[in-house]
This record gives sequence, C-alpha cells and structure tokens, in this order.
Amino acid sequence: MIDNMAAVLKAIELCNKYGMDTISTGVAVAFAMECYEKGLITEKDTEGLDLSWGNHESFVQLVEKIANREGFGDLLAEGVKRAAEKIGKGAEEFAMHVKGLELPMHEIRG
Repeated sequence: MIDNMAAVLKAIELCNKYGMDTISTGVAVAFAMECYEKGLITEKDTEGLDLSWGNHESFVQLVEKIANREGFGDLLAEGVKRAAEKIGKGAEEFAMHVKGLELPMHEIRG
C-alpha cells in the first residue's frame, strides 16, 4: 500500500545497492507493517518508526535498517519466519513464507 513511486524506487535502489532480494525485503516490510497495525509491535519496538500502512518514509528507513542490520531491521533481516517466532503473540499468522522463504505477491509463471 505504498503509493509513493519515488519511495518504492528508492527501496529497490537500496536493495540493489546492498545485494538484497526485493521480494523478501518487501514481504518483510509488509509483515512488519501488518504486525504494527495489529498491535503486535509498537514504535518502541521499531525505535520510533511509524509502520502504519502506506507510510513511505518509514518504509524506506526500514529497508535501510534491514540492510545494515540496525535495531528492528536486524530482526527482519533474518526473514519473516524467524522474526515471527521472536515476536510471538500470533505474528506467525502474518508471516507469508514457505519453509522460511518469503512469498512473492504475484504469479511469476508465464
């Protein structure tokens, strides 16, 4: 739900710069935003980042934190399966993965 194209392109640029998979990173950020919206994590957990859906500024900052394994980004850098296990509180329900690999949100088969 990020409708700011400049922010999306910046996140892609950061993923490419740091050698991160854009799909896994996007799923990790979406997972964090869902957990935030459901009250499973708070700004205290995210070091002040407001992870409300659509917050493009926090989106880009979180991608940078994941890349540098800083604070909450360090947890997400482990992937949604491990992050959900550590967060607990039912977060596993929102961790979209198969055997620890994040799911793309599109159909890639031609």
